[in-house]
Amino acid sequence: MVGPGLKKYAEEKGLRVSNGVAYGVVGGYMVTLVDGPDIKKVAFSCAVTDDVAGRLKFTLDEKSFKKQYRITKVEVLRESVTIIFGDTIGTMKKLSACMEVLPQKLKECGAIGDGFCTACGNNIEITEAHNIVLINGIAHRIHANCAGGVGQRAEIENDIYKNEEKNLGKGILGALLGAAAGGVVWEIAYYFGWFFALIGVLIAFLAKKGYELLGGKVCKAKTVIVLLSTVFGAVFGQLLGDFVAIAVGIIGTEYTIIDIPMLYFYILSSEPDALSSTITNLGMGLLFALLGGYGILRKTHSEDKNATLKSIVLE
Repeated sequence: MVGPGLKKYAEEKGLRVSNGVAYGVVGGYMVTLVDGPDIKKVAFSCAVTDDVAGRLKFTLDEKSFKKQYRITKVEVLRESVTIIFGDTIGTMKKLSACMEVLPQKLKECGAIGDGFCTACGNNIEITEAHNIVLINGIAHRIHANCAGGVGQRAEIENDIYKNEEKNLGKGILGALLGAAAGGVVWEIAYYFGWFFALIGVLIAFLAKKGYELLGGKVCKAKTVIVLLSTVFGAVFGQLLGDFVAIAVGIIGTEYTIIDIPMLYFYILSSEPDALSSTITNLGMGLLFALLGGYGILRKTHSEDKNATLKSIVLE
């Protein structure tokens, strides 16, 4: 998506807007600009060797530089450099100012800019037929015959991905087991009356890891499975905490561990305050779990988006 701020910037720089991105040449580099959830992303198409990558990471990941321009993440690949800006009030001014210095920094570090083919790595002569192709969301200038090859590769990868066995059954089991393990930690915190979003991160992480360890594959369903497993982990942790509290309370009475579920539901049905408190705690627990696990869930969702090569010829 290209919002009003990026559209205005694109107009000022003579960039084109198509297929949800703004793209064109800035400072000798093909750039792609796009808005995301709470971020603005700028990607430079360029040739990056291992030595160049080291210099780029050292230069662009420098703490004061990132703070100055509100940069939250820098990703350096062999064919691109991506800069992520935290999107708040005034971010466009930061981005615009940063775009004045970024091309020069790329050049100083040795990244080769516009005029080479991302697909084959060779230079593109002025007289050679070429296309600008959106590859996994980043615009690249490539030879016309290479563009056809990239398109065919994308179709093959998509077919393989669609027909691949996703192992959802094993993945669901692994996610639930992982979330349950996180729920035990949640139970300990809940028993002492604590709510930590950090434990939500742990539950989501263990759910995701459990899904993967038991053979679940990347797919759209993975995000839903990890999400529901995170909810399960938080609920499981709260129930376990309540059960432990009851277990402590019946020590020295005629009740046993087997009676705990019955006592739990009796308390909820006969004591309105207990029911209200339980619902409130459950709501807070789920809120903290989902807030904490948001980053993991977002990463899981992006895995599916990046699972295959996506190629669109822009011009």
